[in-house]
Amino acid sequence: MNMAPAVETVPTPNPDALMFRVAEVLIPTGTVELRRGAELSDAPLARQIFAQNGVELVLIAPRFVTVRKDPTADWAFLEPAVRASIEAFLDSGEMAVMERADAAPDADRTDVEQRILQLLDEEIRPAIAQDGGDVTYLSFIDGVLRLRLIGSCGTCPSSLGTLKMGIERLMQEEIPEVREVINEPPEA
Repeated sequence: MNMAPAVETVPTPNPDALMFRVAEVLIPTGTVELRRGAELSDAPLARQIFAQNGVELVLIAPRFVTVRKDPTADWAFLEPAVRASIEAFLDSGEMAVMERADAAPDADRTDVEQRILQLLDEEIRPAIAQDGGDVTYLSFIDGVLRLRLIGSCGTCPSSLGTLKMGIERLMQEEIPEVREVINEPPEA
């Protein structure tokens, strides 16, 4: 009887990012993105992955981890080390990310914002997650929707196409109030 691997490596459209699928739930919902140099005391899984030289970003989702490497690092060496780190973590029984005191959902969102969030959650985030990424809502002001592509999508060569031909087109079809969608990369 063949058992499925504990960690399955999946390529993404971004050559500097790999997705590592796991069979168990790492976090209940959403995603947590951490960059090298971030405070990791409440993120033991990311701490183990960042122990590998060449890792610059870790995105933890319920059933996968996306790792983005430094462009000079080589996946031939880094992928087996990251996979081993994740497998060791899964064997430890620890929580991937300790509970965070996130702000409660904003009840003051407009009807348009609530429709945007629903479309993001139901249509867009699941599609982007298949490539090891995620999208976070930042704001909607005067017809301009500001989002942040994260995980493998943050530096993917296809991210502009994903944003304009995918997300923007779908938003404009479903929510006519959306005139433009802009990706706001995180501050360095």
